[in-house]
Amino acid sequence: MSTAIRDVSDTLIQLLRTEVGPSLPDPDLIALLSPAEASSIGVRLTLFLYSISPAAEYRNELEIAGASIDNLPISMPVNLYYLLTAFSPPQDPTNRSLDSHLLLGRAMRVFFDNGTLLGSLLKGDLPREEPLHVSLQPITVEDLTRIWSVFPETALQPSVSYLVTPVRLRAGRIREGAPVVSRQLDSDHVVPVQSPDKES
Repeated sequence: MSTAIRDVSDTLIQLLRTEVGPSLPDPDLIALLSPAEASSIGVRLTLFLYSISPAAEYRNELEIAGASIDNLPISMPVNLYYLLTAFSPPQDPTNRSLDSHLLLGRAMRVFFDNGTLLGSLLKGDLPREEPLHVSLQPITVEDLTRIWSVFPETALQPSVSYLVTPVRLRAGRIREGAPVVSRQLDSDHVVPVQSPDKES
């Protein structure tokens, strides 16, 4: 399923707009943008996909619960890493930092309350029965600075990192073959070992 990454991003941004949007003048002030893009157009909260890595612990799982092993779609499970960033409103410079901290806290609470996403919360073609897990990821000051260095013209803003897993990218080819249900041991060629004759 080549739309998985897009659909995960849409799921997260729609969740934020639904839960955090009412506290803003316009829900569209929450956007799927890089921090550099957001600062130039007045967006207040951004979600930015900054890294993708293999989800090794899910590689051997069957992809469709209850399906036979024959003709299963092959998938590449991946981890998606997002940077959640809050921006201050342009007015009232005295309280700008407090406003961005409040907004970031609200967004973090939403992801904490919805740490497992499934069913109607999932957008696009994401399988409704396959949960996605959203978790806050520790990130060092050095790593955060390295990410922000990609946006040299943008001042550092309050940001946190989130992991979404497992996101399964299903291929166009399928896994063929039936499961092994029994095993037969062929002992026809086993040569017995004879002990030497005892001396009389």
